[in-house]
Amino acid sequence: MHFADRLSRLCSERGPLCAGIDPRPERLPPGLDAVAWGEEACRLLSARVAAIKPQLAFFDDAWEAVERLAPAARAGGALLVADAKRGDIGSTAEAYAQRILERSPADAVTLNPYLGGDSLAPWIDAAARLGKGLFVLVKTSNPGSADLQDLRLEGGETVCERVARLVHRLGEDLRGPESGRSLLGAVVGLTAPPEFVARLRALMPYAFFLLPGYGAQGGDPRTLEAARDERGGGVLVSASRSLTLPWQGAAPTDWPDRIERALLAMRNDLRA
Repeated sequence: MHFADRLSRLCSERGPLCAGIDPRPERLPPGLDAVAWGEEACRLLSARVAAIKPQLAFFDDAWEAVERLAPAARAGGALLVADAKRGDIGSTAEAYAQRILERSPADAVTLNPYLGGDSLAPWIDAAARLGKGLFVLVKTSNPGSADLQDLRLEGGETVCERVARLVHRLGEDLRGPESGRSLLGAVVGLTAPPEFVARLRALMPYAFFLLPGYGAQGGDPRTLEAARDERGGGVLVSASRSLTLPWQGAAPTDWPDRIERALLAMRNDLRA
């Protein structure tokens, strides 16, 4: 089944919820390493969120460690999005795509488009063949994103708007028959101004928006509304610390209950 169709169904059934798995050692429960805690968090959440998104940096950039989370994510029916932010020249991109999309259980991966369209082509070919998805960094949620992404080019558009045009051009013909959305999505931070996100949505009408910045980074609810497509969907809201590590310091004994409450609060926030 087409990736965007699968994701659209899950978002309709469960809400546009994505659980980020960023296992910070100082917050983990006693006796659990990054992988063991990640597996437990996946078991808690995978039947109630649309996607699980492990960040490779917190697993020592080891694919084998991240892949151990896949059975727990799949058991609840969630999609597994590998937050890798890869980007390289064509031949290297092809090798990455083979490893990550062909030989990994990941359903989707995040990509850095800085090297241009030919660096994305091997990923797109593999994703289309395998029924998987891609999320290209367009406007990220960190404060420093303005250093490059907001720069104005000749003609007035910003760098991230130019990237948005590239995402649309490459993904326009890769839409699912059921959802009408493309397998080539975009990472757009909830910390961006809503009017700017509305502009990006106009440039990428068929892209799924993966939206980091909820919770700890203080994302704006108005930005979420601006990110929705003409059908009122096409968004996937990611939360890491505020959802899967909703405590300070060492994990309390009732940490599974804390995650459950954080999930309920996030779902209520998004509905509101």
